Amino acid sequence: MLIAAEDASTDSHLLQNMAELIGLARVRAPDLPIFALGEQVTLENAPADAMAELNQLRGILYLFEDTVPFLARQVARAARKYLDGLLPPFFKALVQHTADSNYSWHTPGHGGGVAYHKSPVGQAFHQFFGENTLRSDLSVSVPELGSLLDHTGPLAEAEARAARNFGADHTFFVINGTSTANKIVWHSMVARDDLVLVDRNCHKSVLHAIIMTGAIPLYLCPERNELGIIGPIPLSEFSRESIQAKIDASPLTKGRAPKVKLAVVTNSTYDGLCYNAELIKQSLGNSVEVLHFDEAWYAYAAFHEFFAGRYGMDTSRSEDSPLVFTTHSTHKMLAAFSQASMIHVQDGGARQLDRDRFNEAFMMHISTSPQYSIIASLDVASAMMEGPAGRSLLQETFDEALSFRRALANLRQHIAADDWWFSIWQPPGVEGIDRVHTEDWLLKPDADWHGFGEVSDDYVLLDPIKVTLVMPGLNAGGALSEKGIPAAVVSKFLWERGLVVEKTGLYSFLVLFSMGITKGKWSTLLTELLEFKRSYDANVSLATCLPCVAQEDTARYRGMGLRDLCDQLHACYRSNATAKHLKRMYTVLPEIAMKPAHAYDHLVRGEVEAVPIDELEGRIAAVMLVPYPPGIPLIMPGERFTESTRSIIDYLKFARTFDSSFKGFVADVHGLQHEDEGNGRHYTVDCVKE
Repeated sequence: MLIAAEDASTDSHLLQNMAELIGLARVRAPDLPIFALGEQVTLENAPADAMAELNQLRGILYLFEDTVPFLARQVARAARKYLDGLLPPFFKALVQHTADSNYSWHTPGHGGGVAYHKSPVGQAFHQFFGENTLRSDLSVSVPELGSLLDHTGPLAEAEARAARNFGADHTFFVINGTSTANKIVWHSMVARDDLVLVDRNCHKSVLHAIIMTGAIPLYLCPERNELGIIGPIPLSEFSRESIQAKIDASPLTKGRAPKVKLAVVTNSTYDGLCYNAELIKQSLGNSVEVLHFDEAWYAYAAFHEFFAGRYGMDTSRSEDSPLVFTTHSTHKMLAAFSQASMIHVQDGGARQLDRDRFNEAFMMHISTSPQYSIIASLDVASAMMEGPAGRSLLQETFDEALSFRRALANLRQHIAADDWWFSIWQPPGVEGIDRVHTEDWLLKPDADWHGFGEVSDDYVLLDPIKVTLVMPGLNAGGALSEKGIPAAVVSKFLWERGLVVEKTGLYSFLVLFSMGITKGKWSTLLTELLEFKRSYDANVSLATCLPCVAQEDTARYRGMGLRDLCDQLHACYRSNATAKHLKRMYTVLPEIAMKPAHAYDHLVRGEVEAVPIDELEGRIAAVMLVPYPPGIPLIMPGERFTESTRSIIDYLKFARTFDSSFKGFVADVHGLQHEDEGNGRHYTVDCVKE
């Protein structure tokens, strides 16, 4: 960077601007070479407060003291040195190999993209993805890039650098998502019949891992408020006494000692609640050998002091502390390609990671033909967050999220003061703040806003960059008002206009502020929310404002307006007490009849039958039932439908009624099968034959 600095010695305002510009550049690019340029520049009289930044100049170029070619070479040399050190190790090796233009006599078969030129559709493919993407699609036969399976060469350097950046003792790159990362962790640590402590609010990949390893699960039950937002696991659930009570209550584990092989916690939750990881670790003590934090949506926590102590790699160590794993979907919230994931490990006090044994599980799940562009994106994502640049990027994300929260609140004051408008689920008093402080976002034990009752002090905070918008219709006490606006309608309205939200509940939806969110994006969201309000208030026809829904059932929706649709959906939720059923389903856990792995064995052997939902009581599920949202299993393989969990069956019946009454709005439940027959759609669940 060249800065014109003529007159800086006499112009204090110019000098201060230079210092501020250099400071900003250093935050995002600490090693960027910066030169001051002028004819008679001198900084000897610069004020002390500016010198700290000005002293970071690579040099001052005096145009009349040396020849222009000489000065140009000075700049070029600094630029070459900077660029040479800019790229992280694996990406640098991949760029160099691609630039060398070596002939390919190995896989993949398209030979650096050449094959695509031999077909019209292939030519279109090549034009879309481009030369570099296809030339860098390589085989493991290229030794200079190292090996993902053996962790050697530039790839090993990239993993080691990522470990330093994320605060881990060991880091492993995973190219097929955190679903696979979770399975690698479990297959490396858990054996058949081991006891595992499992967050019921976990990703289905963890449930798959339970089946694959043959482990016996004991479940941790998170809270749930009246809005349907999933809350934290009470801290008391991690105590030795609570673990022993779970063991004694399970027919599969009665009589066993309270020693658990692995405990898994989802941090943060899907709605942005972040645990104090240190408190969880202390509460568990030596009751577990391995502690696994599934931080798929939380890879950025290490890069801002706001999250200190609230992620797996930032916990203290003691003699009896467990081995700690965190799994990151790096692609979800950082700048990496889809499926890019990492496993981070913190060695325990009594147990350190055996890398060779761990790698047996790693190789079991990783492809022998890895996609190098995904690996390179992991390397770059790590490098982007290194040093002050990472904090700067995350601070910018905080700033955008806070600006959106303020803007939505301002619209309520100026446009909808005496009318309905959207609100945000957040602590009172944060609407107007422009800086993030951890204390402001904690869930206090005596606060009513969160709806989770007595939360332990300093245990959970709300992540400001995960924003839950709340629609009118359901209050924090769980009461449904006369009128309401179901979130599914708003989400569909936004989708029609090219805006896709992350997760939709009955009367709320979640939007994520990642590094890719800009003022333009969130301003567009606000604009479309205003448009929804106008369309709702005017009862604009569905054919005009929601044509995708109107086309699903032209007879049903003919002449219906947007407000009419909201009224009917809201009435359906009220008459079926849907909100209360959803909360009740997750309050009482189903009866355990057999291990999940045994139930899956029955499925594989064909020893199951499709049972109509009206006949489910008393039967053992062979599959997991997972409603989306929120993506948490209602019932696991090996659990029995009973009278005490009747609300699960009631919800499945509601899903059947809902699907037939409101085409275009499907109650999505994974594991619930349906077939269209002459007399309607039939809903069944695979259950174990008895």
